Amino acid sequence: MHNLTKIKLFRVLLYICYPIALIVLYPIVLLKKKHRSGLFFFFDRYAIGGAQRIHLDLLAAIPDINKRVYFTRFSANDKLKDEFYSIENSTSKDIHFWCDNLLIRLFTVHYYCFYINRHKCAHVFSSNSTFFYDMLPFLNKGNVTTTELLHNFTHGKNGMEFFGLANHQYLTNRIVYDSYTLSNIKKQYQSYHVGSEYLDRIHFIEPGVNMPDSIPAKQFAAPLKVLYAGRGGAQKRIHLLNKVVQQLIENKAPLEFHFAGSIAEDLSEYVQQNAVMHGEISSPKAMYELYKGSHIILMTSAYEGFPMLIKEGMANGCVPVVTALEGNKMHLTHNENALLIGNIEDEDYVVHTAVQLLTEVCAHKYNIETLSNNAYEYAKVYFDKNKFNEKYRAFFNHAQPNL
Repeated sequence: MHNLTKIKLFRVLLYICYPIALIVLYPIVLLKKKHRSGLFFFFDRYAIGGAQRIHLDLLAAIPDINKRVYFTRFSANDKLKDEFYSIENSTSKDIHFWCDNLLIRLFTVHYYCFYINRHKCAHVFSSNSTFFYDMLPFLNKGNVTTTELLHNFTHGKNGMEFFGLANHQYLTNRIVYDSYTLSNIKKQYQSYHVGSEYLDRIHFIEPGVNMPDSIPAKQFAAPLKVLYAGRGGAQKRIHLLNKVVQQLIENKAPLEFHFAGSIAEDLSEYVQQNAVMHGEISSPKAMYELYKGSHIILMTSAYEGFPMLIKEGMANGCVPVVTALEGNKMHLTHNENALLIGNIEDEDYVVHTAVQLLTEVCAHKYNIETLSNNAYEYAKVYFDKNKFNEKYRAFFNHAQPNL
């Protein structure tokens, strides 16, 4: 069953339970002290990941605003928990226990809606949390601003874009951060006959990264260091990455492969034994040290927006060798600041081309040093985190001026 269908069925139960929740929970909520600013964040989890890094940056962009942060899904690890819980002027709480059990969740939804609705002017901001979509019909439109941050468009993979579509009338704002996702949301609205007035609710705010003052010094003598960092999952196609790396190792290419993140189980034993496995790296400083020592970012993703891995790598002079996704092509040009792999859906072609490109890099067909400099200069112009911070401050000031 599609998750969207589950949410629709669950919503029926929420309406049925509403009178009971009103009698039992509302008197309890009346005793709870109101939040000072009325700004609430509902995120999925604090386990390490690119989306979670963006959530951290978002919270850090508004240090002067008091905020409450809730995590509604079980976090497989606590690598980023301390960072979330130490964000300036915020209070964080893991409520997944109250969300995982469907019976308890029925009343948890109403509890938080009752509480948020008590605020004269509240703002609920969410990303990757289905709990947020459960709440939407029960939040007071007159008092509550609702904002969804959408990380990518999954093209029929039952992704979050369908939750936003089904609840577009409840959303005050939707935020996307790559132009391809923005274009696809607009097409989706047109396909499903969503009124044009809802297009004005979509905003574009691109994530930024910390830019070194100058490009990190790199030696381009063999072996060049090739890095993948992040998680596994269908969209990342680690099985293709494994095939590419295994072929190049067997071919004795003058390359050194590095992996960071929870992907060991997706890699063959041969690749693990012949690569440098860093495990999960939660420290941004340690991650930047790894970028500084690397030359190439390798990705074989089937779909996504524009990954933070590529942005952070480019900020440190790493050359992306990645699939030519539309989100990637928004910033990357073949043989200018990256090397792109076409025919994305043909997995054999992706593997063959990635092996060929990296082999040609070793044979000096491409000037890797020039590409590295171009990647850094491009990142300096387009990915500086200061721009991201300014846009989010302006967004929150506009969305809720009294914060």
